[in-house]
Amino acid sequence: MTSSSEPLEIAGNELVHILRSPGDQYMVLDCRPFLDFSLAHICDSRNVNWNSMLRRRSKSSVVALEWLIPDKALLGRLRRGEFSPVVVVDERSSSVAELKAESVAQMLLTALLNEVQTQICFLQGGFEGFSETYPELCYTSASNRLFSVEPEPAVMDRTTPTYDRDGPVELLPFLFLGSAIHSSRKETLAAAGITAVLNVSSTCPNFYEGDFEYLRITVEDSLGADIRACFPTAITFINSVKQSGGRVLVHCQAGISRSATICLAYLMHTQRFRLDEAFNFVKQRRNVISPNLAFMGQLLQYEVDILCQG
Repeated sequence: MTSSSEPLEIAGNELVHILRSPGDQYMVLDCRPFLDFSLAHICDSRNVNWNSMLRRRSKSSVVALEWLIPDKALLGRLRRGEFSPVVVVDERSSSVAELKAESVAQMLLTALLNEVQTQICFLQGGFEGFSETYPELCYTSASNRLFSVEPEPAVMDRTTPTYDRDGPVELLPFLFLGSAIHSSRKETLAAAGITAVLNVSSTCPNFYEGDFEYLRITVEDSLGADIRACFPTAITFINSVKQSGGRVLVHCQAGISRSATICLAYLMHTQRFRLDEAFNFVKQRRNVISPNLAFMGQLLQYEVDILCQG
């Protein structure tokens, strides 16, 4: 099926039929901000990235699909026409006619119609309307309700910081950030559905090596440590857990500097976030994060490398 010059507008019940049709190779692309998407989205949908750097660049040129789709594998499949239909979703717009020219949804629709030879659709009423009617077909972040396990009373009362008394925070459906305290509690890991642990320290033990997949990255929380050299290994490990359908906890001793730096690098690399955007996103979830000054400098250089690649 090839695309026409205009997208096909579909209602929520038509999307339900698409989602429930066995064997169909559809793709749902969500244009909402990444934070909103991470909290709730249509099951199996993918987020379209649109950061401040790309917004500035677009003022003088047509937006290309590669600027909006950070996943190169997904971008290739879209361009090869492997998905049909491709459904674009925004927050609540009832029709394509409502979209502003500078909106992410309109830019994505234009890029898809220009570059992809398949049926392009637009969901009337957006995610808001669909989720109200079909909540069972939507994912909702469980980060605020997963962790009901009570820590040991003595630890709670004497040694556990306030910010660690709940479970690790969910940054993405497969990526969690926490501390050594979280990694030491098997029931907390199980409650979060953790299957793998990325230990970013030189001293924290791997407590349950028979039960979880582990990777240790030995880094000191010091101004002389080269944590940037560890980014490719960490990103590869996290992606491998994601691809296997698992969930990974990234932790160091306190969950403040080293593990936060790794998570920031992962978001910057995979979501094309600027450092400030990634930092604000993680800070909203775990407000105690504070990579040391050297790590922040390495992240800034990493940001330059990523922007040059794009």
